[in-house]
Amino acid sequence: MVTSESSGTRPAGTDLRRGLVVIGIVLTALSLRSAVTSLGVVLDQVRESLDISATLAGVITALPVICFAGFGAVAPALSRRIGEQQVVLVGVIAIAVGLGGRAAAGEALGFVTGSVLALAGIAVANIVLPSLIKRHFPHRVGLMMGIYSMSAAASVALPAGVTVPLSDATGYGWRGGLGSWAVFAAVAMIPWMVLLRTGRHEASTVRHDQPRGCSTAALLRSRTALSLTAFFGLQSLNAYVMMGWLPAILTSAGLTSHNAALMLSVSALIAIPISLALPRIATRRDSQRRYVVAIVAGGLAGYLGLLLAPTAAPLLWVMLLASLHGAFPLAVTLIALRAREPATATQLSGFVQSGGYVLAALGPLAIGALNDLTTTWTVPLIVLITTLVLELIVGLIAAQPRHVETELATAR
Repeated sequence: MVTSESSGTRPAGTDLRRGLVVIGIVLTALSLRSAVTSLGVVLDQVRESLDISATLAGVITALPVICFAGFGAVAPALSRRIGEQQVVLVGVIAIAVGLGGRAAAGEALGFVTGSVLALAGIAVANIVLPSLIKRHFPHRVGLMMGIYSMSAAASVALPAGVTVPLSDATGYGWRGGLGSWAVFAAVAMIPWMVLLRTGRHEASTVRHDQPRGCSTAALLRSRTALSLTAFFGLQSLNAYVMMGWLPAILTSAGLTSHNAALMLSVSALIAIPISLALPRIATRRDSQRRYVVAIVAGGLAGYLGLLLAPTAAPLLWVMLLASLHGAFPLAVTLIALRAREPATATQLSGFVQSGGYVLAALGPLAIGALNDLTTTWTVPLIVLITTLVLELIVGLIAAQPRHVETELATAR
């Protein structure tokens, strides 16, 4: 059994409190991508309504990775100062207010401001949730990471599919569709508010006798932390490329726009069961290297299919590419497994995700630029295959059974 699953750390709080934490994690995770995927399907309407230029629209679509990298970096310090549950609550409030603000915006500046606020809330909540899981569920890390990852995957697929119907149903157009997700985020506040009201001195609140984790400077000396950062960044890069460019790649192969969009939805739906099952399976072993190999092998087969025979079996290629969705739940599970203490998990999460999203931001821009330069998808697909080879190498290092605390102590 993996050491993290049998850690001596005692679960914090009563069964009722842990039940509220589970509800809070699920509702929060369901809001983690709603700001991103709900916008894509109504972006043209938003641009027309608010007179947003193509350049500004490009900035808006790049905001997620920029905010995730920037605001995520401050999450560990904020967590040490006010506590993990408080940080998640602040994040959820920011998501709700930001989503509501951009839905009500009368001009482009207000829309961008609301988007940044919502994305900042997503960034800090996303960083803290893995360590909060490790603190409250040290013997159920795999199960809870699976629930968290599955909910996060659903937050990609659900808004993309129902935002337009919500726009029609509310009678307020794109404002009603986007604003509906603000209401959902507001509901996610409830369990965290109840938790903080009923137990202001719970174990997840910072105490002076709690370990403070590793500093960013220390993590720079950790081979595991650096390889995990690269693994997280490369998997995010491929995920954002798939969300942004896969339909265009498929239409260039002869599919209709409708069928290309449908295949992207199929890929997103496949991510949900993968996200639930993989963390629980992965935590049963000391090493997770076999799962890194399986994920990358599926992605390589999918990219090679699109490169060599794009029209032969496009659905098969997309289903193979869907294996790459397993990289995110595996990465966040590795964050928990590679840290012995919850405080270290918070610091490691901030380090890995902030650095990883900086790398991920380059992906969609580089792939789009290569397509413009070459007028085909051959070179971009070769580049993506290369990134998967790199992802395999760093993933195999990150998946080795070790703790960053031990690694850093040995390096002194």
